[in-house]
Amino acid sequence: GEEEYNRTLDNPMHQLFPFLLALIHPLSTDAFSASSTAPLRRIATTRAELLVSVGRIPGTAMPPEWAASGAKLGFALEVEFTEEPPPYETSKEHMLKGDALMGSTLLSVEPLNEPTFVSSSGTQQIPVGSGAYGCRVQGLESEQCALRFFLDFPDGAKRNDVELPAERVYFLTSCWLSPEALERVTKRRGELAREIDLTNARANKIRSQQLEKNILGNAIQRAFNLRHLIVLADRRDKLQRQLDEAEQAYPADSTGVIHGPNDVTYAKEGVIAVKRMKGAIGTKEQYWYVGSFTINQFFEDE
Repeated sequence: GEEEYNRTLDNPMHQLFPFLLALIHPLSTDAFSASSTAPLRRIATTRAELLVSVGRIPGTAMPPEWAASGAKLGFALEVEFTEEPPPYETSKEHMLKGDALMGSTLLSVEPLNEPTFVSSSGTQQIPVGSGAYGCRVQGLESEQCALRFFLDFPDGAKRNDVELPAERVYFLTSCWLSPEALERVTKRRGELAREIDLTNARANKIRSQQLEKNILGNAIQRAFNLRHLIVLADRRDKLQRQLDEAEQAYPADSTGVIHGPNDVTYAKEGVIAVKRMKGAIGTKEQYWYVGSFTINQFFEDE
């Protein structure tokens, strides 16, 4: 129904890509100290191969009949993040610029190949036009950045009931600027998990204690235990929130990242989306998932 169609990036795929939460929950200005162009300088000149998979994924707002069979349309796409400014019209792309913290600086991204896929009609080519990318720091401790870019697909592509619309397609993922920062976050995550286990063990020990046999001693002990359990529960909840934040800052499994040029680490997977204008007068931007992509490899300078 309409409610399902109106899902946007405010409903990310928590279980598949938990670290993508940072892409859509901006930080306050107090949390931003690095130049908005610093991440761009690190990413510029990077060339990569992306394995794109178009099809239904959790959280999509595409109509139920779109890719209902579960089929996928896959292709390999090679791109270069350049040092060149994009055309002026990209300044209207709020998804790339994010909020005021992201700054107005965007750079061009260029396709390096014309992807192909196989359909019932044989091998099909997918024309791809130039686009733009933006990047900003999202987490100071982990140096996590939101990397967003778009490419134009003027003819789209179709395989069975899976159709990549003939329009602009947005790619969303994360990257990290410092291996040392990632090590700190990983270490902190382990410390928090151990603290939660210790807190739970203390609570279980209190619950298993034998109570005093006399009535007065029993009542006093019960009151003391209850107070102690409340304190431990509050501590566990606080630790769990910190652990959740740490897990959002970096994939739990190291296989979920890939190391690229200039000491930048990238989330290996991301999502692709198309823009839809909704609202009473059609001015509210929404981004509907149409698939995912994987960074397969980076190309070194020849």
